Amino acid sequence: MKNNNQDSEQLLLLFQALSDPIRLDVFRCLLQKGEQRVTNGTYDISKSTMSHHIKLLKEAGLVDVRKEGTAHIYSPNKEVIAKYPGFFDIFQNK
Repeated sequence: MKNNNQDSEQLLLLFQALSDPIRLDVFRCLLQKGEQRVTNGTYDISKSTMSHHIKLLKEAGLVDVRKEGTAHIYSPNKEVIAKYPGFFDIFQNK
């Protein structure tokens, strides 16, 4: 039963993270284009708001981040994508 609860909690975090149009678009872009920087200027929002969106995507396990100098480079988390085969395919077609 514990695995079912953990899976349910992870799915809830995934759905919550993707429920916002900006987070959904950021994640969709990462799926389509691969690893890249994500800037707030693309969405006409403040830097702190973008940081909050990225934080929620990371907490849900949807994105990985690596530092390159002072820049943060984001990519879709392949382990989470592999865990739910076919589910993320719907986000790759816009």
